[in-house]
Amino acid sequence: MGISKQTITVTLAFIATLLFCVSCKRGNNEGTLTYKIEFNEKEKAERAIIGLLPETLKYYYKNASSSMEISAFGMFRCAYISNVKSKTNSVLFYFMPKKYACEAKFGEKMIGFDPMPGIILTPTKEEKEILGLTAHKVHVSFKDKDKEEYDIWYTKDLKIHNPNWHTPYKSIDGVLLDYRIALKDISMHITLDEISELEVDSTKFIVPKDFNRVEVDSMNAIFDEYLKMEF
Repeated sequence: MGISKQTITVTLAFIATLLFCVSCKRGNNEGTLTYKIEFNEKEKAERAIIGLLPETLKYYYKNASSSMEISAFGMFRCAYISNVKSKTNSVLFYFMPKKYACEAKFGEKMIGFDPMPGIILTPTKEEKEILGLTAHKVHVSFKDKDKEEYDIWYTKDLKIHNPNWHTPYKSIDGVLLDYRIALKDISMHITLDEISELEVDSTKFIVPKDFNRVEVDSMNAIFDEYLKMEF
């Protein structure tokens, strides 16, 4: 017995629905990206603090808000939070037992990752898939020709407000998936390792009440004190 046109039509409609649902699921804009952090071996040998830092980074997103967080053993936590509802960018820093936070409205001065003077971002047409996300390549070079050139990858699949406000890649309107960055002269190569679409607790995008509020300049000095300490 041959397959009827009606059966074929229903099957195609079912497949189309599945594809549409997958697209909808990605469009929910709620989940967690887990990244691997690779530190510079030479820097690690010269700075003992790097050996205490975690090798995993979490990026939480929900309803266009985001929180990038590095934490370890309940002793250390650093987070960059963008809360669309309150229109604030915040930085949290916890190094047991001290807890600090600074907050600013969108567009106001805020501490971020180390700047990259003379950075040149050149978009390309090259794309690839990274864990189900469509990734776009950008070539990175510098006005200082002695600096190493490299490529980074980002995705537009996740609709997050100004996802790179705290990085030198702020002009890229997409979530970074594979990139290089530095915090207080600690170099990191960060690559996407895992995606979770489980519900994210909304408190991830709020500054905890038990954190001591400080000004941006004070937070910068605190980062210097702890991340540049020597043992």
